[in-house]
Amino acid sequence: MSINFESHTIDRRSFLKGAGVLGAAGLLSACGGSKPNSTPAASGAAQAPNTTGGEPISEYISFESANRELESWNILYTQQSTDANVITNLWDGLLSFDCHGKVAPAIASSWEHNEDSTVWTFHLRNDVDWVDVNGEVKTHLTSKDFLVGFEWVMNSYKNEANNTSMPNDNVVGAADYYAHTKELGDAAADLTYEDMLSFGVGVEAPDDYTLVFTCPNSCPYFDTVAAYNSFYPAAEDLINELGIEGFRACDNTTMWYCGPYIVEEYIQGNTKSYIPNPSYYGANDVSRFERFTVTMLSDMTIGYQLYQNRELDEIDLTESTLTTITNDPNNEYNSQLCEKRAKKFSYCFIFNYARNNADGTPDENWNKAVANKAFRQCFYKNLQLSPFYARYNKINPLKCENDFYTMKGLSYTSDGTDYTTLVANELGFGSEAYDGKTMIRMRSANDAAALKKQAMDELSAIGVTFPVHCHYHILAGSTSALDNATVLKQCFKDSFGDDFIVLDIDTYVSSVMKEIVAPQQQSFVHMGWGADFGDPVNFLAQVVLHDDNAYYSCNLTNIAAVAENPADYQKDVVAAFEQFTDLVNEGKQIVNDNDARYAAFAKAEALFLEEDLICPTVYDVSWCLTHANEYSKINAMYGPCNYKAVNWETSAEAYTTVQYEQFAKAFDLASQG
Repeated sequence: MSINFESHTIDRRSFLKGAGVLGAAGLLSACGGSKPNSTPAASGAAQAPNTTGGEPISEYISFESANRELESWNILYTQQSTDANVITNLWDGLLSFDCHGKVAPAIASSWEHNEDSTVWTFHLRNDVDWVDVNGEVKTHLTSKDFLVGFEWVMNSYKNEANNTSMPNDNVVGAADYYAHTKELGDAAADLTYEDMLSFGVGVEAPDDYTLVFTCPNSCPYFDTVAAYNSFYPAAEDLINELGIEGFRACDNTTMWYCGPYIVEEYIQGNTKSYIPNPSYYGANDVSRFERFTVTMLSDMTIGYQLYQNRELDEIDLTESTLTTITNDPNNEYNSQLCEKRAKKFSYCFIFNYARNNADGTPDENWNKAVANKAFRQCFYKNLQLSPFYARYNKINPLKCENDFYTMKGLSYTSDGTDYTTLVANELGFGSEAYDGKTMIRMRSANDAAALKKQAMDELSAIGVTFPVHCHYHILAGSTSALDNATVLKQCFKDSFGDDFIVLDIDTYVSSVMKEIVAPQQQSFVHMGWGADFGDPVNFLAQVVLHDDNAYYSCNLTNIAAVAENPADYQKDVVAAFEQFTDLVNEGKQIVNDNDARYAAFAKAEALFLEEDLICPTVYDVSWCLTHANEYSKINAMYGPCNYKAVNWETSAEAYTTVQYEQFAKAFDLASQG
């Protein structure tokens, strides 16, 4: 493959590379918008879907927020969607998903299970190769690579506990093997997949193209588990070449690829450009772009300008931009406003129970306050976020209301009852009172005042001073992030007054995880969790105690460390986490009756919400301008594949509001079928 890096013409991609996302706005007036590249797909390649007759785009430019730059290129090691959204285009696993969220073939062409869903057999394709960043074939991929990858994940020394929770619960002997490697310490570095098999872990490869997993109990949703990062392949030759630390920290230049694209160019904090993997096994099965570029945006306002100049093919719209468009009847974009589907994430305020000041000393005022139940309940029961919802969806803000930790629509009982409705019932909101959208509007002003007084009285008694300062961090220099935070600050003021809880807006330079969360300086982070597989336990397990892979408890709330030696004022909140953990573990033991399992989890989540251990906030239902049919993209409630840029329907002419309404209706009809 020949790539000309010395082009002297300024196309859309060259413009973005040269301008950089931070300075692009200043160049817009000087650089006229070029026409999109819409040449036909390569001969023999799968054709993209087309329902409107629009001319497809072959070189597509998407975007990502600058504060969501990836931190790891290793799909086995990362647990962050910001990483998976990139790597999913480069590294395939056993299974993928289609635009309706149903499990679809990937490296596994077919699969089946025994009668009680305890043994799952996957049949692999025999035409999959590993290639390097130049697209040169390095080695053939077989079932052995999945054994190597699985041992890597379950080896405490190699993968440092990341992505172990799904195998621990769903594969025979996996948890025991992880514990064994943890006990071995550094000596675990020498273990191989043969050692794992000898240990009795329930995975085997009868031949080069067959893989069999044995579950400890019936697991009818194991195909959704097997689609997750934990079960991806790894090339033993690459690990030997790079070494354990080198493979763990591999980047786009050192990793090997088996997905639809390879990385043509990566400029950290600026752009990522993918081009087709020349040896991709699915070349004739899925359509791909000739080039797919992701531009990092420090500000969505700049993104809107880039879209207007055709330097982007899609952009999510902020509240201010939506207002500008909708207030002008003659605005050219009025007929092109498209409402997107809700993202698969449930967003929450994730409290930090062990906050440090900038100098590293404990912030005892905040730590005492957040350990108090009445104080936390004021967030869930008193904080009115309606203006904040409008930042996500100005036109239909109530679509963004979220009263649940687990994403709505993840699981249903045998009679079709949504799992979150079970949670609402446990909280005392029966079918007559609970309208399926919100519980916030049912909270009275009298109750809010009483709860605030209770919190202030109890906290004053242990030396807390008011107002309590709540530190919230945003990306420095981002106008849209500052606007969001300013609205949120006003929500705090309107709900709590100036004498109780005050939101302080602080900034970070590039990585909130490294600069703020690692030194524990946040009061809370606002983050969304999306399920990794089709069962509510994947949400709940992130906040339990006594589990090294409970991501929120170990990395964000810091409650796992607090629980080891709680202060007197922290003992009640630790007890609440312990009770919640016990309830989750009880639900996990129910393996042959999904209705009973979900009922048990609903009881656990109801306690979690009543204690307000983490405070739910919004669902992300945004409006956009776009040249891509959102309904043609992968849309799974779980797994890492939603950003895989295959089979997208695109059009050189922007899609209209009417077309998107038609897409939505057609999608709903197809989903019901």
